[in-house]
Amino acid sequence: MDELESRFRLPRTVTPSRYDIEVAPDLAAATFAGSVAIEMTVHEPVTEIVLNAKELDVSDGRITDHDGREAGVDKLVLDADAERITVALAEELPPGSWILHLTFRGTLNDRLVGFYRSVFTDDEGREQVIATTHFEATDARMAFPCWDEPDLKTHFGVRLVVPDDLTALSNGPEVSREPAGDGRVRVTFADTMVMSTYLVCFVVGSLALTEPLDARGVPVRIACRPAVSIWLRSRSRSLHPP
Repeated sequence: MDELESRFRLPRTVTPSRYDIEVAPDLAAATFAGSVAIEMTVHEPVTEIVLNAKELDVSDGRITDHDGREAGVDKLVLDADAERITVALAEELPPGSWILHLTFRGTLNDRLVGFYRSVFTDDEGREQVIATTHFEATDARMAFPCWDEPDLKTHFGVRLVVPDDLTALSNGPEVSREPAGDGRVRVTFADTMVMSTYLVCFVVGSLALTEPLDARGVPVRIACRPAVSIWLRSRSRSLHPP
């Protein structure tokens, strides 16, 4: 990689092979906290790992192998201008398969990019807040540390920790939920297909879901304001009578 290219593209000495992401948004405070475990392939000996992060407070960096043995991390260095974080290692990391663990915090911004805050007014005139995402083309780095370049495709496992009265959505169907304390639940979604970071999606809010309709063998639902879901159900019945 030449000098000009290295200013805009991440090194390919280390590449991701899977992400497991957990995010807990706080809609009232307009913040979120989370963790990510990134399975990665180290292609040659390295003393640092460079990935993307933007407007995140990243901490608690650890590297383990698949047996849980740790490799030493010296420090985490954020370069805000380059939208990168460097994981400086205590010693050289040999080639192979490793897992990078990071925790992070961020703000639900009002700029319609990254992981952001939006509002709507319900039928009772109350303002309802939702948290949702728009990552294309390079704003997944605003929601979790990642190799935020579209050619570095892989699987994503997503868990959202949310109040139990809110709807939580991601790319895959919900596969489980369990109590997470303080009136919250941890919702786990099925793994995604192999895809780019900008396609990862989180949605949390006071939303209703329509019943699934078959679209050429694919079940399709719509997430919407609760009052709209009533209209959609009646519309569906008129188009698809029993």
